[in-house]
Formats: sequence, C-alpha cells, structure tokens
Amino acid sequence: MTFETLGNKENPAVLLIHGMLCTGDDCKGFGKYLADEYYVIMPTLDGHGNDSTDLLSADEEADRMLAYLRENDIEKLELIQGSSMGAEVALAVYHKLNSNGVYVRRCFFDGGPFFDFNPAFRKFMYLKFKSLVNCFDTDDREEACNRMMNSGMMKFVAKGRAADYEPMIRSMTAKRRSFSDSTVRGMVKICYNCKLPHFTEGEQRRMIFFHSNEEPAVRSRGRLMRAYPLAVYRGINGYAHCGLQVKKPKAYAQLLKRAVKESL
Repeated sequence: MTFETLGNKENPAVLLIHGMLCTGDDCKGFGKYLADEYYVIMPTLDGHGNDSTDLLSADEEADRMLAYLRENDIEKLELIQGSSMGAEVALAVYHKLNSNGVYVRRCFFDGGPFFDFNPAFRKFMYLKFKSLVNCFDTDDREEACNRMMNSGMMKFVAKGRAADYEPMIRSMTAKRRSFSDSTVRGMVKICYNCKLPHFTEGEQRRMIFFHSNEEPAVRSRGRLMRAYPLAVYRGINGYAHCGLQVKKPKAYAQLLKRAVKESL
C-alpha cells in the first residue's frame, strides 16, 4: 500500500479510498477540492499499484491504514470516504479505527456493493474479474483504455453513460499494471462476501450510505438498513455507479464538505 496526500498537514485529515482497479490518483479529481480545508490522504490499495503487494481482505487494508495514521500522529479523521469496492474497505477501516481509539466524525460510503452472495456467484464473478484485469496488461495505453471502455463490466456499470467515465478510465490505464490471482480473489471476497461488522448506535449515526438510484449496488441497501437502522441513506437520480464524483467532482467535494459539517 502506498499513500499520496494533498493539502496542509496541519489541517483536519480526511481519508479517501478508491474503487476497484483504480489508484489513489483517481481520488484527486474531487480530492483537490477538499485540500483547501483538509489534509487529504489517498492510499492506493494493495494489489492495485506496482509495489508487488496483493489485495487479500478489507481487514488487512484497514490494518495498514491504521498503521499509517499512527506513524503520522493522526489521531482523528473528519471523514472516511470510500468509492465502490473502496466503500466496503472504508467500512472495515471505520470499524478498525473505532476499535483502536481513532475518532472518525463522518463516513461516506459511495456506491458500495455490500453483498454477501453464494459461492457459485462469487466463482462466476471471479472469472469476470479475471478477464477484466487483462485490460491493463499492455504497454499500449490507447488499447488498454479501449478495452476497458468496451468491456461488458463497464457497460453494465455505466448504464449507457460510458463516455462520462472516459477521463477516469484514461487515468486508470495510464500505466501498465498486473493484478495477481490473489488480488482478483480478494476483490471478489470484498465485493461479494461482505460481512457487516457491529456498530453502536452512536457509530451508526456517523455513517452515510450514498447510491445512485439506478445502479445495481443500491440493491444492497435493504441489507444495510437491517444492520444499521440509524445510519443515513441517500440516493441520487440521473447518474450511474459513483457517477456524481466522476461527472461533477467539484459538486461532489462540496457534498462531502456538507456531510462533515452536518450536526450529528
């Protein structure tokens, strides 16, 4: 795991966790609009950079982020934000920090597919993901971008709005990357074998689950509401998966700022 930052370290800290196949760089589109008020921390998850690591579980990612905060004497976060698979990692991070005395003011989970599907479905998605990661394993950046833009998974996620995602896809495919089999299995485990840890009533009230009303991941909301009835649930129309942060990053950053400053 590697970390990038934006802003003044003396400012209150926020943690932004990218989605599957992305890197910390892909949070900069909206993260730069937070850097005037906050110290913005953007990890690149294990298995997603070129640091010879593997993504194994959300809990292990949470351990690494806790260690980073301790090494940098950060004892409080104003916000944890996670996108897509990163939202599930963010949930594990929130649980880990609560258990270790690190105060988090607000959590914002964007587009998380908080599902726990059966082994047969997970095997099917493993094969899908295994095929998808091959898009990155080429030195031809234009080819990599075209592969991703035209993949069945991208078309499913974008819901006819693939053009909106092209800048993000170009960022994702800017460097050749290889995803190990262990990392692909870790992605499947995080996305589709998601366990929901216990949170107190007070901890639940700090949680915001945000989905596009048109994305498949919103179907996990019923499961979330049963587990966390006191959390906040918000939806948006007219966007696909994590579409607001992609299409209107400045407006998305303002949404995050308002979420932090809302009274609990």
